[in-house]
Amino acid sequence: MKNFIAVLRYLLSIHFLGIAFFMIFRSILCLINTDNIADVENRSYLFFRTFFIGLQFDNLIASYIAILPLTLLCVSLFFDKIPKRLITGCNVFFIVLYSLTFVISTANIPYFSYFFTHLDSSAMKWFEFGRATTGLIFQEKSYYPYFILIVVVITLFSIAVTRFGTKLKKTITINPSNRRYKIRYLLPAIVILWCICFAGMRGSLQRYPLRVGYAYFSNNPFFNQLGINPVFYFLKSYEANRKQPNSVNSLMTAEQAIQRVQKELGIVGGDDKYPINRQIATSGTVSNVNVVIILLESMSVNCLKYEYQGKNLTPFINELISKSYYFENFYSSGIHTNNGIVSTLYAFPTLFNKPMMEVKSTRYTGTPYYLHQNGYRNLFFLTGNPNYDNMNSFLLDNHFDRIYSLYDYPDEKAVNNFGVQDDFMFEYGLPKLTETANEGKPFMATFLTVSNHPPIVVPEKFRDYADTDEKQIIAFVDNSLRNFIENASKEAWFNNTIFVILGDHGAVVGQQKYDMSISYNHIPCIIYSPLFDDAPRRFKQYGGQIDVFPTLMGLLNISYTNNSLGIDLLKEERSRMFFVSDTRLGCISDKYFYVRNLNNNSDFLYDLHSEQIENLSEKYPDITDDFRNYAVSMTVAADYLIKNEKTR
Repeated sequence: MKNFIAVLRYLLSIHFLGIAFFMIFRSILCLINTDNIADVENRSYLFFRTFFIGLQFDNLIASYIAILPLTLLCVSLFFDKIPKRLITGCNVFFIVLYSLTFVISTANIPYFSYFFTHLDSSAMKWFEFGRATTGLIFQEKSYYPYFILIVVVITLFSIAVTRFGTKLKKTITINPSNRRYKIRYLLPAIVILWCICFAGMRGSLQRYPLRVGYAYFSNNPFFNQLGINPVFYFLKSYEANRKQPNSVNSLMTAEQAIQRVQKELGIVGGDDKYPINRQIATSGTVSNVNVVIILLESMSVNCLKYEYQGKNLTPFINELISKSYYFENFYSSGIHTNNGIVSTLYAFPTLFNKPMMEVKSTRYTGTPYYLHQNGYRNLFFLTGNPNYDNMNSFLLDNHFDRIYSLYDYPDEKAVNNFGVQDDFMFEYGLPKLTETANEGKPFMATFLTVSNHPPIVVPEKFRDYADTDEKQIIAFVDNSLRNFIENASKEAWFNNTIFVILGDHGAVVGQQKYDMSISYNHIPCIIYSPLFDDAPRRFKQYGGQIDVFPTLMGLLNISYTNNSLGIDLLKEERSRMFFVSDTRLGCISDKYFYVRNLNNNSDFLYDLHSEQIENLSEKYPDITDDFRNYAVSMTVAADYLIKNEKTR
């Protein structure tokens, strides 16, 4: 029995040590996100309940790791021999497996702070661009403490496991047991130990095993997520994405979705081949007005409220709003740059956990296509590597004539792996626009900024503008935009140009009240032009990036076929807007905010005007169904159209 107790002590020591480190990671995550629990009532109870739930999730992961060493050691025990090589092998196994879990747990902390959700399998697509992604990670100085943390944790854990193994080797004795002892005592003890381990792997003694939804016990979205072990979340998201990349497809068939979308868009009859096509005819001649689209990296509406010492940090953007068409309730389709590019230019919404610019390019019509058909020269400017996110091949496949990127700029101008700063890209691009105009061609130019994306590099001049890098860089972005517009105003083509300025997506800003961060999708949309004699105008109706294409076509007086889910916001209205955040589907109106969490297939309905944060989905099932059906029909229809190449 002495050997059995020694093995049990070895396994339990490693098991509890692993759980202790998981709890440390959870505590760090909690400390870094104190803004989300600052005004929460009953915090003591919420902390206790969350960490108890977290213990169950942590124990589940630790039990999965323990099952193989447990089995091998118990079998060896039964046959009266535990080779030292086996103990060494178990040590290596534990160190490698736990190190992987610790890496995920560490990476999850900054990821959660950036996205307000745990690290999921969608992050794996970034490593298709391994060198560029790795460079970006190592250039972000705010990540350095996490590099130190993971090295310290893995080192301490490895030392502890090695010592536990050494102690086990010294304790184990070669003392053959009689058959009666094995059958009566050892075998039942091993079976009980296995049963306990399998119960831990299941996570629950209830009817169903532990699921993500079990962690959701309150109306506070942060506490609901805090209890989930990030390794469990990552693995579950991978499993769900592998089985069904777009899990809302199970809620509605493509045929049902198309019918709902046709009704929503007022399409009568519909083309069997292209079911949402609408022929938009205009009268008069095309004006050949230039178009400049500026996608501002991570520009949430909330960023326009940033202040330092009583001074607003985006004075130019706010000034531009005061003389433009401004859409107050405007939303990005997703939370990644590739989502914003495709939705803004081609009017198709984001699909869950799916990059929109894959190697095998989907071909669209959209703004670039119709302007190209009307003699425009289409130019795209970005600061860095054009192959990141497959931008170069996708854009050239989709009606752009020229991509300007890091390869066109002087090497010394690059400040990190994302390339040059925004101000230099604008400075470089302005003469290119003038050259095109002087050739007698109208142009559409798209500028994709990046300075507001980690790793953030703040020019020295802007260090005094605010107290944090995040705010300082917003002031820099505002100033870069000011210089570009003011310098452009000196060019002859300026007075014949429409500028569309919007975020590629937003950012997590301030305390998050709901299960899905609104600030990550709520972005500014400014349409400015010296041609507008009725500006400024503010629009309260709901809209999104997918509406830019038809709205621009209306402003340019170009006849076209609208085969997208977008509408002309100057002639039509939306009662609500839908958007995606990787594993969540949102839909918002003047009164309600609906969220579908795909990881636990749960619905949330919030009253935006209520101070009490309460999930009303069960209280108002008809409203919940209505919002769900609207948002799901849009995403399922888009998925069907893209997969069946009905986007051209």
